[in-house]
Amino acid sequence: MNVEKHYFSWEDYDDAIKHIVEYYKDYDLNCGAVYGLPRGGLPIAVSLSHRLNLPLLMNYYDRKIVTDKKILVVDDIADTGETLKTFDTNKNVICTFHHAKTSVVTPEFAVFDKNDKWIVYPWETKDSETIADYIVEENENG
Repeated sequence: MNVEKHYFSWEDYDDAIKHIVEYYKDYDLNCGAVYGLPRGGLPIAVSLSHRLNLPLLMNYYDRKIVTDKKILVVDDIADTGETLKTFDTNKNVICTFHHAKTSVVTPEFAVFDKNDKWIVYPWETKDSETIADYIVEENENG
């Protein structure tokens, strides 16, 4: 199977962070804190916490202690959407770097469409040969 890899660089990362910051400010989201899903969302949340001067939640369930406002929930990608579907959109604003059209969750804002590429983020290894099973199945089934 030959799935095209897209290597998302640190420069791409900085550009995507800028887009989320602009979106946040343009729509005056006024969230009370930022939370990043473990692994891919965490570096994004740290960057946005600094740039937006928002508290960083290390445990989403501490939200009640920190704020009664919406939480900015971020992740690198809404691929299947399974990790994002537990976040109530009435209490959260969901933003991602990438969004796949097959995701069960549509983020309020995604910087890029995933399309049919396998995204390799800068914190992942470039020589990684593991492709998620669902990508293999999608390509085999059309």
